[in-house]
Amino acid sequence: MDSSAWHWDRLHENPRFRPTYPHDHVVRFLITNRGRLEKPASYRFLDIGAGAGRHMKLAAELGFVPYGVDVSPVGLRHADQRLQEMGVPYGLAQASMLALPFVDGCFDVVLSFGVFYYGTTEDMKHAINEARRVMVRGGRLFVVVRTTHDFRFGKGEEIGPNTFRLKIKDTHEYDTVQHFVDAADIEALFAGFSSVSFEKTETTFVNRSRLDSDWLITSEK
Repeated sequence: MDSSAWHWDRLHENPRFRPTYPHDHVVRFLITNRGRLEKPASYRFLDIGAGAGRHMKLAAELGFVPYGVDVSPVGLRHADQRLQEMGVPYGLAQASMLALPFVDGCFDVVLSFGVFYYGTTEDMKHAINEARRVMVRGGRLFVVVRTTHDFRFGKGEEIGPNTFRLKIKDTHEYDTVQHFVDAADIEALFAGFSSVSFEKTETTFVNRSRLDSDWLITSEK
């Protein structure tokens, strides 16, 4: 088992961390890319860090064949239950973002929502390259990662450029290693892709005292 699996297992035992509905940004991405495909039912979708499977469920509803990987067996158990109830073909595997258990060039659409920033700079680079490896030529990747404007930035032990072991207890991420991305770094991180575009999304909470700040990055192989 991945050394971090216990953390995510503990969270997935709590219904709060098993949301039912997909995130709005993922809905837009999948609907947009479904429209690009003539026969979406023949196309494979991969969710890296699938958790309890909410985005796999959406992909299946849109006609994709969904696959998911996660380090948490508890999360995968809930995803399995969710997909079984739909009666559609799907695939699940316990695996790290750093070692996807798939051959080269087998997915048309790949998602990583809030996953690639858990680790060092090199971990993020490796994860992006793994995602690219398993994509078909012309496939689309949607990645959501935290910006350097996020309220968590700098709240812990600095272990590398824009990388911290968080030491705040007001989220569920205490002691996790996170890498935050500056806009100037995105081009280099996704250098292996034929095209890349990105937008920023930000939301305040706790009476505007904290800011969630993320990059929404779409790239094509």
